[in-house]
Amino acid sequence: MKNLIPKLLLFVTFFFQSAFASAENNAMAIAAISNPARSTGIQIGDVLKRSVTFESATPQVMITKALPAKGSRNDEIELVESKLERLKEGGKNRYRLDLSYQVFASATKPKVMALPAQNIKISGTEQLMLPAWHFWYSPLVDIGFAYAKANVQPQIKLPGIDLSQHAVRMKVFSAMLLLALIGLVYVNADSRWLPFCKGDFSRAYRRIKLLSKSKVPDANRLRAALFSLHESFNKTYGSNVFENDIDDFISQHPRFRPLQQQILEFFTLSNQTLFSRHPQQDSALLLKVLSISKGLRDCERGV
Repeated sequence: MKNLIPKLLLFVTFFFQSAFASAENNAMAIAAISNPARSTGIQIGDVLKRSVTFESATPQVMITKALPAKGSRNDEIELVESKLERLKEGGKNRYRLDLSYQVFASATKPKVMALPAQNIKISGTEQLMLPAWHFWYSPLVDIGFAYAKANVQPQIKLPGIDLSQHAVRMKVFSAMLLLALIGLVYVNADSRWLPFCKGDFSRAYRRIKLLSKSKVPDANRLRAALFSLHESFNKTYGSNVFENDIDDFISQHPRFRPLQQQILEFFTLSNQTLFSRHPQQDSALLLKVLSISKGLRDCERGV
């Protein structure tokens, strides 16, 4: 009996040594291994990725079946993803294994943890042995909620956006828009209640513009337009204005000097129309009178 116990111990020791030697002989050569970039400050929920490149004669399908199952846990670390990819490098069967682990530790103090060492049996003659990778786990709260509550800092308000430049631009653009609207109304308005819109030529232009849109025969519209514009000349001059009085009219009202040639054309057109035995019936003449009256109105307003 005394001799049997030493023999059993020797047999067990020999058995384990043989197993370890067999595992080492079946271990596959790892071409490259890539661990996470940082090993400190790891917190709950962080995902750690490691990549292993190795060569194997086993088909890819069989290697995939031998990989650890997704969702398996080891020391508060869960395997959330495993991906095997065959690398095309000549005739060699080289593979890259990507493993993703997520930390679910509940410690309240920093401690050393590790991605587990794994021995993945690919086949009867091949075994992928992955070493452990250690890192420091940092809890979100190191002692307790009461301590954290006592040291909570007030939240910082978001910095405001400086709107001063936009406000100045808005005021400038609003002023420009207002001036533009006033200018449009001033140039195009015909209402007599507006400032500088009570002039004689302004009223004549308004009447001629209405005549140009009416359905009265051309001859009657043209005569009415000529009479209306003559009336404006007479009221501005203070008496009847004829073709010979144009120079005197310009000298008394020099603001109309830029339109002296057009005024002369108007009187020539008026003499041909009003005193001709053959009345004019051309709508183009009415538009010409309308253009002359608009120019006189603008000069009257100082535009």
